[in-house]
Amino acid sequence: MSEKLYLPYSDGCFVCGHSNIHGLQVQFYVEDNSVRVDLNFARHFNSFPNITHGGILSSILDEAMGWSAFIFSDIETFLFTRELTVTYKCNAPIGEPLLLIAEFVGPERGGMFSTKGKIVDMDGKIITASKGLFFPTSKEKMMETVAHLSFLDELKYHPKAIKYCKL
Repeated sequence: MSEKLYLPYSDGCFVCGHSNIHGLQVQFYVEDNSVRVDLNFARHFNSFPNITHGGILSSILDEAMGWSAFIFSDIETFLFTRELTVTYKCNAPIGEPLLLIAEFVGPERGGMFSTKGKIVDMDGKIITASKGLFFPTSKEKMMETVAHLSFLDELKYHPKAIKYCKL
């Protein structure tokens, strides 16, 4: 297992915003050639009792897969989602630890980038699987976005995140 290298967050973001009291406040990190998130959902993210809402799962997968395309490809800008396919294999329990793993698959025709992701329980059972297709943003959009990113002093960040995301 390799060292955890963290990724920045955007404070108002629903998925990663640390100050968004209505959001998920997750912390993305890179480990073992993938973007990862340690998850444990609070009760207010349920759909049916004790089951995490599928839209919550797909939101986190979407952002993690976008990060994986940025970190592991040779592009220098963030990416927007073109397609996102999510397959729900079983219910994601509220209040139990889960792990999200997002991986870069490779470049596709038309300047797109392919990714895949999954959420697993601590036994490795797949709860949700996904695949995505992403396209790069403009340099202008990248600079606009970077202005909203934050880094925590106590964390060690991925070198590509420091190079392209830190002002």
